[in-house]
Amino acid sequence: MKNCGIVFLFFGLICMSVKAQEKYIHPKSEFLVNQTVMLFGNDVKLRKEPNTTSKTLQLLPILSKLTVLERTNMTFLYEGIESPWYKVKTTNNEEGYVVGGLLALDSKTVDNWTYLEQLKLKEEKWFAILRAMHGNSSEYIEITDKLANSMFSLKTYSNKRLEAIKNMIYIDYMAEACGEEGGGVYFFNNGVSLIKAVEVSYVFNADVYWLKETITFPNEQGGSIGKIVFSREEGETFNNDILHEKKTIKTKEFIWEGKELKLATSQE
Repeated sequence: MKNCGIVFLFFGLICMSVKAQEKYIHPKSEFLVNQTVMLFGNDVKLRKEPNTTSKTLQLLPILSKLTVLERTNMTFLYEGIESPWYKVKTTNNEEGYVVGGLLALDSKTVDNWTYLEQLKLKEEKWFAILRAMHGNSSEYIEITDKLANSMFSLKTYSNKRLEAIKNMIYIDYMAEACGEEGGGVYFFNNGVSLIKAVEVSYVFNADVYWLKETITFPNEQGGSIGKIVFSREEGETFNNDILHEKKTIKTKEFIWEGKELKLATSQE
């Protein structure tokens, strides 16, 4: 059992090392001085002072790049969060103030699409707000989804040879403790809307129990043309003297029909 613990610790440290290089979003995320950020809101008023009654210096479109100059002590309740006002500078060197909730916590690009993310707090539950824009357009598509874990990173991918979609964005949860929910959620972009497509779980409880769900897309090793392969591995170890392991793996193939996954006909 001790050897098992060492093995799991070794792989756990590798995983943590890789994830430590990613940018993680969480409820206490803040913007740093001199950080370049993208505007999450559209037609946002750049204010002369950090309040909603001061003079509007200009209207800023979504995707505007701003440089953070200062985090003030003034806040504004936005999407259920007491968000601080930030002093920022535009690309034409005009300085003013913007509420932090109108700045993107992270941005990703793929296939000439830009994705922006912010948070929302409602009834003590955290939600992710995702927006996607094509090219330099100020028109965006949006989805809001309740988070299973309030610490996560974002990843974007091509359509992975799923012809019905443009591309996809993945919320990758970080499980900081044993038994905490990991895994993530895939959202598909069909060009007119973002659709919550697939959820996967990853739960690891020391060297006693684990659950790992994975998705294999058509362009990946083990993939199938036009299909999404869903695998669920569940296992446990037992016996204090001699290590025993029990593991089960279940695999199913699905097709994407535009709004949801449907079990492939041969498995129905």
